[in-house]
Formats: sequence, structure tokens, C-alpha cells
Amino acid sequence: MSNFGRTSIRTYRDSFERTGCAKGCMIHLVLLGLIGFAVLVWAIKNRAWELRVTVELPVAKKVEEAPPEAEAK
Repeated sequence: MSNFGRTSIRTYRDSFERTGCAKGCMIHLVLLGLIGFAVLVWAIKNRAWELRVTVELPVAKKVEEAPPEAEAK
């Protein structure tokens, strides 16, 4: 029984300049860290803890019936 759709980590161990996947993972971790730092700077700059989010749902308009006099004309 084999796992046809799955790939072993052994396939990728030599793919990043003979350092295994450590260098590739470190690149991703550094990028995630930079994104986290950018979010923190944005939050402090814009005082995100004071922001309020209001969600307004659309209200279905009621169809107003015309008065009976308007229909007779």
C-alpha cells in the first residue's frame, strides 16, 4: 500500500543548496515575522485598539401599496 498523492520530505532534503528545507523554512519564517512587524507598526500608528467596526445589514424595502384612488384613474 503506497501513498500515491503524498510526497516524502526526503524528496526535498537536498533541494535548498544542500541544507535541507531549513533554509527554505527560515525564509518563510522571516517573511512572516516581517509581516507581523508591519501589522504591529500599523496598529500602533493607527491606534487600532480604538477603532470600531460597524456592520450594517441591508434591510429589504417594503413595497408600498398605491392608494385605491390612484388605481381608478
